[in-house]
Amino acid sequence: MKCLPLLLTERNTRKKTNKTKKGLRKITVSRFGVTVIGGGAAGIAAAIAASIDGASVLLIERNTRLGGILKQCIHDGFGYERYGEKITGPEYAFRDISTLEQTNVVVMLQTTILDIVRNDNVFQMNLCNRHGTVIVESKSVVLATGFREKTAAQFNIHGTRPTGVMTACTAQYYLNIMGQLPMQRCAVLGSDDIGLIVARRLAIEGAKVVGVYEPSGKPAGLLKNVSEHIFDYEIPLYLNHTVTRTFGSQRLRAIELSRVDKEKTPIRGSENIEQCDGLILSVGLIPENELAEKLNVPISGMTDGPICDQNNMTLVDGIFSCGSAMHIMHKAEYASESGEIAGRSASRYMSRERGLIEIETSKELLTVTPQCIDYEMLFGETVMYFRVKGERKDATLRVMVDGREVFSHFYEILRPALTERIQINLTGTLTSESKVSIRLE
Repeated sequence: MKCLPLLLTERNTRKKTNKTKKGLRKITVSRFGVTVIGGGAAGIAAAIAASIDGASVLLIERNTRLGGILKQCIHDGFGYERYGEKITGPEYAFRDISTLEQTNVVVMLQTTILDIVRNDNVFQMNLCNRHGTVIVESKSVVLATGFREKTAAQFNIHGTRPTGVMTACTAQYYLNIMGQLPMQRCAVLGSDDIGLIVARRLAIEGAKVVGVYEPSGKPAGLLKNVSEHIFDYEIPLYLNHTVTRTFGSQRLRAIELSRVDKEKTPIRGSENIEQCDGLILSVGLIPENELAEKLNVPISGMTDGPICDQNNMTLVDGIFSCGSAMHIMHKAEYASESGEIAGRSASRYMSRERGLIEIETSKELLTVTPQCIDYEMLFGETVMYFRVKGERKDATLRVMVDGREVFSHFYEILRPALTERIQINLTGTLTSESKVSIRLE
């Protein structure tokens, strides 16, 4: 791995130079086989896989360090499926970065992409950091941009915008990276795993968590996390409750809480005022796909990420997606695995006709990736991820090709909070007229 501020001197890159007014020569264009955008678990894995496969690789990260969200996840539970032991997020990132350092990947930190366009089957990117700007050309691009969090505006919370209202990952950054306690008395809206983890972390650091409020009738996170992060720390959990209003001109001073009905609509007359100086929002994640939209990559209505085939290539040739940019993944191991698939496929990319078959899904499934199969490029086994809309017990997932079952798996329980993974060999089973479907029974 080579960390360079801006001017790229990798021997496998093509360089064009021009003279400035003072007669000095500078690099204006550098060429790579694969450019990976995003330095989290998926991006690092994609860069490593592409480099091992023989491609010249550029890894772009806008922050000062690689690792993505893993840097601030100091709780354990990562890496068991990948490394055979439970480790913290920073430890997981450190192991991946250590592997990356053994490759020839060129890394650019604190770098922003100003623009990206496609010219003659080559992607041209204008990059900027504190050293200036540069143009980079790449044969293929891997989008590993991760996710962003839903805000108060997206959750219809009325009131002003005082200091003290923040997302769960922002609060986690204050606590674990900056070493600061951003509030003394707070409430958490949303009971997914991130919200539960942050609630416990705040309690450990001395804040009074008045409650975790969940609009649904069941906790959104894993039951193990509810027990370990909430009940063990005597933090109240209120189901069928939501925050409907905030109070405070500069600093948050109180919130309005309401019970909700089965449709999650606040019940009039159930309002209650709770004094607090902090409100943590853990109300959902969205794939970060601003660059994908700029490149006119079709977005799936199921996942809010790009529509991809089994090689993680989007419907725009040469653009690949992985990790939570493709599909919100609740395991770092799954993000790394999808990155490896995308990086390996990007290194082997060649412009050609694709034979895409859309995968039909049953209504019980919330998300499924990939959304289509390129039968012309089936090599080995296909990895698929899915989540269900509601809790299901004693359910069987079936994959059908032309009405014939090619895969089935029985699950004692399926929960919306969990991303499930299956692996299936479809090589030699598909033709241009084939129909592929996935259903839950």
